[in-house]
Amino acid sequence: MTTKYQTIIQDIITGIEEHRFKRGQKLPSIRKLSEQYQCSKDTVQKAMLELKYQNRIYAVEKSGYYILEDQDFQDTTLSLNPEDFLQLPYDDFRTCVHESLVGREKYLFNYYHQQEGLEELIDSLYQLLMDYHVYCKKDQLVITAGSQQALYILTQMQLSSGKQEILIEEPTYYRMKTLLDEQKLPYQTIERTLNGIDLTQLETIFKSGKIKYFYTIPRLHNPLGTTYTRTIQEAIVQLADQYDVYVIEDDYLADFDAAKTLPLHYLDTHDRVIYIKSFTPTLFPALRLGGIVLPHYLRSRFLQHKSLIDYDTNLIMQKALSLYIDNGMFARNTRHLYQLKQAHEQEMRERLSRYHLTYPHHLTQDILTVQLPKEKISARLKHGLVNTQLITGQSYDYLQLSYNQTFPTDLQQMIEELEKIS
Repeated sequence: MTTKYQTIIQDIITGIEEHRFKRGQKLPSIRKLSEQYQCSKDTVQKAMLELKYQNRIYAVEKSGYYILEDQDFQDTTLSLNPEDFLQLPYDDFRTCVHESLVGREKYLFNYYHQQEGLEELIDSLYQLLMDYHVYCKKDQLVITAGSQQALYILTQMQLSSGKQEILIEEPTYYRMKTLLDEQKLPYQTIERTLNGIDLTQLETIFKSGKIKYFYTIPRLHNPLGTTYTRTIQEAIVQLADQYDVYVIEDDYLADFDAAKTLPLHYLDTHDRVIYIKSFTPTLFPALRLGGIVLPHYLRSRFLQHKSLIDYDTNLIMQKALSLYIDNGMFARNTRHLYQLKQAHEQEMRERLSRYHLTYPHHLTQDILTVQLPKEKISARLKHGLVNTQLITGQSYDYLQLSYNQTFPTDLQQMIEELEKIS
């Protein structure tokens, strides 16, 4: 005999599969469903929790339950091209923004600020970070206006006397380098190649006693796309502890790491790693929100600096992002974007297998990176290939080709030019 609990669940699932329920549609209230099925409110609530667990619906505080994925979405997602997919996170997030405003007039306009961030988003981020193997306490988290604000504040903080310099990889995220150059802050560089960094050189630099921070992108590095080996990761953490250096771990592409590499933060047992997570790569550039995990004894100092440059990180966006994470939209859309990138990588890998590329190279998601000695860069490689990008390093230069509709032709042209200089 089918129970009322099972009937409610099956009716809603059937409604989704038969296209009677649409994505974002609000379900009847608990009271109305209990009247419709002639059962207790507790039975309906139990059914709703089961449907939420199955990622069929999501809850909006003080509003009700909504359909997460309809059948139309499930039927068409796998055939979406990148341009189509970009609209989906926007539509979902717009729904979350709308729900963030419903019935919260007094809350939003009489809210006394918290520099550390909205409590709901702190809770959401705390749960999300565990998926990346970043384990921390909630009182270590701070919400920032994107990773750039977090990096700026860290560059302003003086942690120990006599240590003024920041160490960065070369090449590295261009905005970090610009941040240091524009402020005329002293820094050193350590060469990063497709094989990683020289650990002996890293120890020598740490041992000098000048470095307060080492800024690094351990996995899916920007711009090379590479990920440190476990040996290098463990050495960085060990040397940071040995020579009293903090490590800023920028983990902006954690969602797309197919190897599920452990972050430096996981390996750190002495509070040397400061972890930064941005939401821009998985949502859209206009969403300037990020999170940072700090050692307890640095958090208050970080918040003091933050209070000087903003009164509150956008409350409405914080509430919307919390809802976006909690109702499963973030995980779902990230999953589909990941699948899309994996498909691109597979196509690029198949195309590349048709050629004999003798230079060291790395292929990840949407980018092919070729490592070239300095003297090998010809004028044609530097200026003649329309869709390639040249990245300058210390011992090597890097030629990058991104995935697009013309990738097969672009790849052939690049290979032909590389064969000329071999």
